[in-house]
Amino acid sequence: MVAALSGCSAMAEPAAAVSEHEARAAVADVIATASQRTPAAMKQLCEANDGCMGMSSSLESDPGSAPGPEAAPEVLCVVGIPPTPSQDGSQLVVLEGVDGRGRHYVSQVLVDRAATGDEAGRLEVQEPAFWLGVAYTALQGGRSWDSLTDVPEQQIEHNARARRPCDDTAAWLAEVSGHPAATASRASSA
Repeated sequence: MVAALSGCSAMAEPAAAVSEHEARAAVADVIATASQRTPAAMKQLCEANDGCMGMSSSLESDPGSAPGPEAAPEVLCVVGIPPTPSQDGSQLVVLEGVDGRGRHYVSQVLVDRAATGDEAGRLEVQEPAFWLGVAYTALQGGRSWDSLTDVPEQQIEHNARARRPCDDTAAWLAEVSGHPAATASRASSA
């Protein structure tokens, strides 16, 4: 009898779960950095987080759009995201505020850990330009999102969609990840 091995390789362990406390602290750091409203602060924001490869990629060119220190957003809730193959559990922080141009936004900020490379294990805020109004539409099988527009009727719809994890956590989580349950923490309980 001949034994054959094919395609044997060890799967990488998922990055450690992010606690609610860690997520809140990481988002507070992002808010403080963004409130400086300078190109250097925006560059630091990207380098310290996800590298700003998505929607946040343009924030260095318009740092004045970030809310200033007097306009820090309110944390509406924090939602625990169930484990994925690369993460033992991320946290979604939902923020509400007014950006540096006076536009009202509700935004979802995902906090997880770098899963590979030299930065493995480091906390990262995905899409750190929170004032752009990110609302995740998928978290499994690839992440996708939409963003706030300048059309008033669409802003109302977007902000309601972005707020949904706080209002109906289980339904939102099932919709974006296929998982039937998650834990949510309201800002008022912190």
